Amino acid sequence: MSDSTSGKGRESKSMKSIDRVYKYVRQYIRDNAISPSVRDICAGSGLKSTSSVHTYLRKLDEMGKIEYRPGMRRAIILKDTDSATVTPVPSSDVVAVPVIGKITAGQPIFAHEDYEENIFISRSVIGSNECFLLKVSGTSMINAHILDGDYILVRKQNHADEGDIIAALIDNEATVKRFGKLNGVPYLFPENDLYSPIPFNTEDCQILGKVVGLHRYSIS
Repeated sequence: MSDSTSGKGRESKSMKSIDRVYKYVRQYIRDNAISPSVRDICAGSGLKSTSSVHTYLRKLDEMGKIEYRPGMRRAIILKDTDSATVTPVPSSDVVAVPVIGKITAGQPIFAHEDYEENIFISRSVIGSNECFLLKVSGTSMINAHILDGDYILVRKQNHADEGDIIAALIDNEATVKRFGKLNGVPYLFPENDLYSPIPFNTEDCQILGKVVGLHRYSIS
């Protein structure tokens, strides 16, 4: 057998394994509403090597089928949504919370509502409240441990107590800050000395909700 023929055989076998891993990941997410661990994939797809599974997951990421974050458990996200049959079905213990856009932790930016993405969160965290997620852009809340790229979990409400961290609109632009008062006047306060408080006492100011949680994919 020539090297060329042998190489094609190995490539074909590898692609079959990649496809098997992909089908298992899709089905697992559909059935459990969370992504499988690498050991789950080994057991479910008949592969013995965890390193091979990591290799196949990286390949699927390169192919645009999934988003894979090595080093994190159960952090596989399906990117291929051409079939409704692969859409995760939440269990009674899990809630699909919509990511409705980006929010600034710097200067306010326009709040775009986009419900194309969901993140599944334990019902014990959400309770019976109506919540949504916003992706943070900026560094003005770093002293409150809210970092650029984080997802904040927001409980919908139109009021806040002093000291609450809130998502707010100012003239149709969204921001996340700590709510408080200065000389009796409402302000939004950053958690970074490089930024200044923002007056929050005009008709175009609106509270979207209170920040009650945070979702982060990586730790630097």
